[in-house]
Amino acid sequence: MTDVKVNIYTPTAQHVGYFLNPEIEAFPDGDYEIVGRFFDDVGEAVGKMEFNPEVLPYIADLSDVKGLPHKKLVKVYLQRGRQPIRMTGTGSN
Repeated sequence: MTDVKVNIYTPTAQHVGYFLNPEIEAFPDGDYEIVGRFFDDVGEAVGKMEFNPEVLPYIADLSDVKGLPHKKLVKVYLQRGRQPIRMTGTGSN
């Protein structure tokens, strides 16, 4: 089985890190929840991500994930900062 990566970016396209083989739940209204082990942009497991209300929402690249109606999420926000990291977002193509 091939590992699935979901890359997370800032609105200015700076790579923040990635989920490796996350659990992704798609809701009927186009919202998503991503939960799993999160690694920073150099491949180190993140112990804790800081909540920063001044940061613009992230963007998630779902192109590695099969069977979802969207390949990109916008308005991605951190919901849980400790492993397993949890983020939510809205589908966009």
